Amino acid sequence: MEMAHTARVHFIWTSIALAVILIATCLTYFFLSKVPECQRVNIVSATESMLFKHQRSREHWLLKAHSCSQTDGSLMWENEWEGHRNESEILDHTGKWIVIQESGVYLVYIQVNFKLKTHSNSSSPTSVELKLLVHFNYGENTQMFAAAHDTQMVNANTVQDAKLNAFLLMYMKSTNQLSVRTFPSDMVNIDSRPFSTYITILKWSDSW
Repeated sequence: MEMAHTARVHFIWTSIALAVILIATCLTYFFLSKVPECQRVNIVSATESMLFKHQRSREHWLLKAHSCSQTDGSLMWENEWEGHRNESEILDHTGKWIVIQESGVYLVYIQVNFKLKTHSNSSSPTSVELKLLVHFNYGENTQMFAAAHDTQMVNANTVQDAKLNAFLLMYMKSTNQLSVRTFPSDMVNIDSRPFSTYITILKWSDSW
C-alpha cells in the first residue's frame, strides 16, 4: 500500500515537473488542427495561458496501459487510482477511450515504452519506425494527429529499449474522448511495475 502511494505521489510530481519544463523551454511540438467550435490542440503563450489562467481542479488522472491491440495499435487503459476513484468516470466500457468529465484546458502527457527487436530471420541492423497517434473524438467527428514519431536502428539478435512521449495542451469539452495508438504494436512495453506506458491528464483552467 505504501509503495502504491509512493508511486502515485511520484507521478503527480513528475507531471508537475514536466509542466514547468514546458513553460520554461517552450519546445513542445504537436500538430495544429482547426476543429469546429474552437476545440483544438494548440500551442499557446506560456504567459497568457499558463501563468495567469491557472485554476485549481480536482480533475487529474493517471492511467497505465495494460494491453495493446495487435489489430490497430490502440492502447487499453486502467486507472492506477482504482479503489480511490471510480474508473468508470474516466474510461468507457472498452477501456480504450478516455472520456473527459469537465470542459477546460488540459495538460496531457503520454509516454510509451518499446522493446525493440529484429525479426528472427534478420542478420543485420533493422530500421524500426515508432509512432504515437492520438484520436480526438468530439461529437460525431474524430480527429487524428501524430503526437510523436522516431526511427531507431536495432542491432540483430538484440532487444533495445526506446521511448516516445508527447506533451499536449488541449481544450476539451465534457464528453469529448481521447484514445492513443502506437506502432509497432507488438513491441509496446506494458509492464505494470514500474510503469512502462502511461498517460497523465490534469485540468489546468476552464478556458484559454
